[in-house]
Amino acid sequence: MGKRRAHIFGALRNNFLAGITAILPIWVVYLVVKFILSLVNEALLNPTIQLLRPYLQGTDPRYITLSVKVVILVSILSLITLLGILVRNFFVSRVINFGERILMKVPFVNKIYVAIQQISRTFLIKKQSVFKRPVLVEYPRKGTYVLGIVTTEASGEIQEKTEKRLISVFIPTTPNPTSGFLLFVPEEDLCELDMSVEDVMKLIISGGAVTPPWKPLER
Repeated sequence: MGKRRAHIFGALRNNFLAGITAILPIWVVYLVVKFILSLVNEALLNPTIQLLRPYLQGTDPRYITLSVKVVILVSILSLITLLGILVRNFFVSRVINFGERILMKVPFVNKIYVAIQQISRTFLIKKQSVFKRPVLVEYPRKGTYVLGIVTTEASGEIQEKTEKRLISVFIPTTPNPTSGFLLFVPEEDLCELDMSVEDVMKLIISGGAVTPPWKPLER
């Protein structure tokens, strides 16, 4: 009888945890979207409604709110698109380049601006993927391994001043994979993995609890 109760309790616990696993990602996305919308409402929606309210007496408040939201969304998308068109214009691009040259002369600010500019151009305009393939790296000592993701082959001074072909590897941290550190590892010291980058992220976020399925290749 005791074993049966333990079995039932274990099944209920596992089902409860499975439910939490299904709900948690949805809840996190909901909180993020809610936070962004609250910022938009505070900065744009509420002031706009207050501005238009005297001119829309007798109109359903729900209709006013919905209409203003649509107008704000369309306006933001239109402004971003217009900015892109202006940037491609020769005269405007020269003005922007002049402004960039001024920023480049401001200490500290120039470093931040250049870094953000290079990252945005790489991932948005060139549509490159920063993460190439997952690997194991022997770190921080021999016999101990960490999960890493290859970003690119090292180049420039870093490559020229070493005798080996170095690979840039991003090492994410647990449980927050958006932070981490960068290693330059000789290519022959990398252990290639078959799992996807998404599986690596799941493994890191879960602290090793969620291990992706793997079937060894038949030789």
